[in-house]
Amino acid sequence: MGSIALHGVTQRFENGQEALRDVSLTFEEGSMTFLTGHSGAGKSTFLKLLLRLQVPTQGQIVVNGVNICQLPRNRVPRYRQHLGAVFQDHHLLADRTVIENVAVPLLVTSMRKRDIATRARAALSMVGLLAMERLYPSHLSAGEQQRVGIARAVVNRPNLILADEPTGNLDPGLSRDVMGLFVNFRRIGATVIVASHDHELIESMGVRVIELDQGRVVRDEAPAA
Repeated sequence: MGSIALHGVTQRFENGQEALRDVSLTFEEGSMTFLTGHSGAGKSTFLKLLLRLQVPTQGQIVVNGVNICQLPRNRVPRYRQHLGAVFQDHHLLADRTVIENVAVPLLVTSMRKRDIATRARAALSMVGLLAMERLYPSHLSAGEQQRVGIARAVVNRPNLILADEPTGNLDPGLSRDVMGLFVNFRRIGATVIVASHDHELIESMGVRVIELDQGRVVRDEAPAA
């Protein structure tokens, strides 16, 4: 589920405001893209549409050949099982350990407990936090908490990873480390789309950049070969 195509997507709210206007884009499987633009440009709405938290007013969104705008409500949870989502506020559960937080997406599956623990440890190892599996979120730094959120997002080995301002609360050094994790996920075959307003960091990563302004695509630039 790595290929994505948006065809003439517009998202208009009840007050008449348009968060997205006639957006047509494609994303190849295994690609990494930064989505940028000022606050209110439409970045979060874009990700919410891909997460199927919203349905566009007009247009189609096709993921791996399936128009997700027409998915029946009872099929949406299954669609989301193949997604990994990372947010600026990682929403960790304070009363659960690091490994328990990471394992949450697997608890609704039929996976055995032993296999869940193995998968959760593998995800923690990917973000460099395996040694902290028994700690609680309150014992972690902001950067470590964000890494736990990323491990939770990839524990089900998603084909599509969506991140909304994942480095918004981090200093420049930690931000670069976190972005490096997303690059690694792309290298193992996941399609990665990251919304961020950190222009300096974005330009240094050498990947495709799409810029939104008032809901329209005003820049779509691939890295130089």
